Amino acid sequence: MNPDRLAAYYDLSSSHGPLHAQAVADTGRCYLAGLPLPPYQAFPSASFRTAVAEETKGRNTVVRDPRDHPASDRSAAWQRLCSELDAWQRLGADQQLKVATVLGHLGFWAVLARLPLPEAASTQEAVRLAHRHYVARRLVFGKGPDVTDQLRGLLRVQAEDESLPAPMRLGAAVNLVVDHARSADSPAALAHWQSVAETLVERAPCGVYSDILLSAYWRGVSFVPFHRGAHDRVREMLDRSEHLARAALHAAGPGRMLLAQENHRLVLMTRARAVQARGRRSETEHYLRACVRVDPQDPVSHVHLADFLVLTGRRDDARASYRSAAALGPPHTEYALSQVTSVPASP
Repeated sequence: MNPDRLAAYYDLSSSHGPLHAQAVADTGRCYLAGLPLPPYQAFPSASFRTAVAEETKGRNTVVRDPRDHPASDRSAAWQRLCSELDAWQRLGADQQLKVATVLGHLGFWAVLARLPLPEAASTQEAVRLAHRHYVARRLVFGKGPDVTDQLRGLLRVQAEDESLPAPMRLGAAVNLVVDHARSADSPAALAHWQSVAETLVERAPCGVYSDILLSAYWRGVSFVPFHRGAHDRVREMLDRSEHLARAALHAAGPGRMLLAQENHRLVLMTRARAVQARGRRSETEHYLRACVRVDPQDPVSHVHLADFLVLTGRRDDARASYRSAAALGPPHTEYALSQVTSVPASP
C-alpha cells in the first residue's frame, strides 16, 4: 500500500500519484504563486479524507480543518491556506473564491460549508463563491430543497447574465441540465436549460470555448437522453465528447496537459457507464481498461474494472485487478482486499 501517492491532500504540493492528486498539487502551486486556479472538474467526496485516514492506519490522522496540521508540518501552500482562513473576513471575494476552491479540491467540505458568505453576491466572484458554499452544504448536510433552490438560483444568475464570459455561462447552463436530468423533477426546466446550453454553443464564435469545455458540454448534456433511454443519441453525444477530449490531449502544452488528461478520463468513465447500461460487455471492458491505462495509479479505476469482471464471471482477472487496487492504497484498500479473498478462483 502506498499512501504517499495521496500526499498532495496533506501538503498541496506533492505532484505524484493519480491524476486527481496531481491536480490538487497543481492547484496548490498556482494558489501559492497567486496565479488563476486551473479549472479542474473533479472534486473528492465528503467522506474521502476520513476514508483515507482510516485505511492508512494512523499514518494520516483525520484532519477536519487545514489548521489542525501542526505549523511545523505545513508546506508553504498549506500555511498560506491556514493564514487566509484565519483572515477570511478581511479577504476580497476573489481571494475567498480561491480559498474555497482549494478547500473543495482538498475535500474540506465541512470547513467550506461553515465559512460566512458576503452579505450580497454583487460580483461574479461572489456568485461563484456562493455556489461553492452551497455545493459544500449539499455534500455535508444533504440535498434539502432549500439548498437545491439556492444552488439552482445561483446557476441561473450565471447562465442568464450576458455580461459574464460565455464559458462561465455555458458551464452554469450545463450544470443546470445535469441537475434537472438527475432529479427528474421538472421536464420543462430541463428542456429550457438544455435549449439555453445549445444556443450558447451554436451562437458562439469559433474559439470562444476550449475543446475541454466543449467535451465537458457534450458529456454533460448526454445525461438527458441517457435518463430517457435514448442510447443511440447518448453514443452520438459521447462520440463528440471523446473526439474533443482527444483533440485537447493532442494540442495541450505543459500547462494544459493535466487538464486534458483529467477530462479524457472523465469521458472514458462516462462511456463505460453508458455502454454498461445497454449490456454491451465488450465495449464496457474496453472503456474500463482505457481508464486504467490513462490513470494507472488510481485504485478506483482498478476497482471498477474488477467489479465488472466479477459480473462477467472472469473471477481470476477480477482478483488480479483487486490486488492491483489494494497495492495502490486508499480509498478502496479494505474493499479490494476483501474481494481478493471472497471472490472464488475460477475452476
